[in-house]
Amino acid sequence: MAVNFTAWLQDTTAIRCILVEAVSNIAGVNTTHYLSTKNYSDDVAGRIYEPIVSANSIQLIERMSIDSSPSMSFGDVELVNVDGALDSWLNDIWVNKAINIYAGDVRWLRSDFVTIFSGTIEDIDSRSAQTLNIKVRDKLQRLNTPITETKLGGSTPNKNEIIPLCFGECFNVSPLLSNPATLEFQTHQSAIEENLEVRVNGVPVGLVNDIAHGKFTLTVQPFGKVTLSVQGDKPASWNTTVASIIQRIVQNYGGANKFTSGDLDSAQLSAFDSANPQPVGIYISARENTLGICNQLASSVGAQLVMSRLGKLQLLKLELPAPGTPFEIGPDDIFENTIRISKKLPVKAAFKVNYNKNWTIQPELLTGIPESHKKIYASEYASVTVEDATVKSNYALDSEPIPIDTLLLTASDSINEGNRSLNLYKTPRFVITFTGKPRLVELFLGRAVTLTYPRFGLDSGKDGQVIGLSIDWSTLYSQVEVFV
Repeated sequence: MAVNFTAWLQDTTAIRCILVEAVSNIAGVNTTHYLSTKNYSDDVAGRIYEPIVSANSIQLIERMSIDSSPSMSFGDVELVNVDGALDSWLNDIWVNKAINIYAGDVRWLRSDFVTIFSGTIEDIDSRSAQTLNIKVRDKLQRLNTPITETKLGGSTPNKNEIIPLCFGECFNVSPLLSNPATLEFQTHQSAIEENLEVRVNGVPVGLVNDIAHGKFTLTVQPFGKVTLSVQGDKPASWNTTVASIIQRIVQNYGGANKFTSGDLDSAQLSAFDSANPQPVGIYISARENTLGICNQLASSVGAQLVMSRLGKLQLLKLELPAPGTPFEIGPDDIFENTIRISKKLPVKAAFKVNYNKNWTIQPELLTGIPESHKKIYASEYASVTVEDATVKSNYALDSEPIPIDTLLLTASDSINEGNRSLNLYKTPRFVITFTGKPRLVELFLGRAVTLTYPRFGLDSGKDGQVIGLSIDWSTLYSQVEVFV
């Protein structure tokens, strides 16, 4: 049957039930446990759910960060274990296994239940003699692995060095000497777009390219530091944007539990890619964290990685007005005396954006290259600064802004990013927190809202963006954080 989830949220006759489908490995076999908060059976699949989930334990916290730093959704599922019947579960393997949580009515078909979380199990433990606790995290947990541990191997002096990875375009990287006998160097683990000008101590030298394998060979013996600029990873076409590179990384690099296309919100990522075509570049020549690399890329355009409730990867920006049709939130949606300002952000009159990273800093080059080139090779970044003189004067903000490191490549894109941030923060911004009624369960991170309330300048309604949600699925009450 078709159900109206929105109407059901406010239906006082509803018999609400949470279903949990969690995987553990028992004696080498992955086994799905079908659990619930109330007696429920899926007659279509012939499956009975064990009613051992503590209803008031299903509280999932979702959050965007204000500064684009990494942020994960997390929560806890408490299982009733008064008689110790589940004690053996503590010895099973739950780490990095899948978990899905659904909300619905005991009278509904299983197919009508709505997904409220799709993620990963961190582990299982016991906080009291009467319970077991499944600790859950969103799927970003799967990216907490080294992006690569592939070493050169063989018998050369660099045999234990990691083979580099290069995505987008990178300036002045240090390639790996992969074969000293032939002067072969490597800049990536597979095909690339191009190895550009190769330099020894800043002076261009000749090369023979092998872009199909991410390699090149020098035509002269180098007597100094070898560097070059690289247009990197090219599986079919050359990926140069934040969204395209992140999708490439999460599906093809990192640990064994990589993302698949089913873990991506393809429509959202495609729209983000169209709206954010700025070229970027990153070079990885040591052991680094996959999630950390992806966050460096995303934050370069003011974005962050977020998993939707369906377990799909999205890239979201803190922005006002936020994209999409605003969800109207009024006094009737908010429990009385719960609304407050949880944070006031400082006004900023200027932003300094670092761009075009120099991946090999070379101070005091003694070769006969132009002085202007020597300055470029000696600096880690180029930079641009944007400011609002009126705001600077009104707020007496005289200090030099702290530089924001990015992986952007051009001055124009860096100026645009600086202006975007300046327009966002040159007026007072607040995080408004309140307890919402059941209708607000349908909010999601990044959603545009219009917040109206007879306090804090919200009387006539104000554009906002949802940046935090903590939903108690036993009561359908929500702790909501809105950036305005």
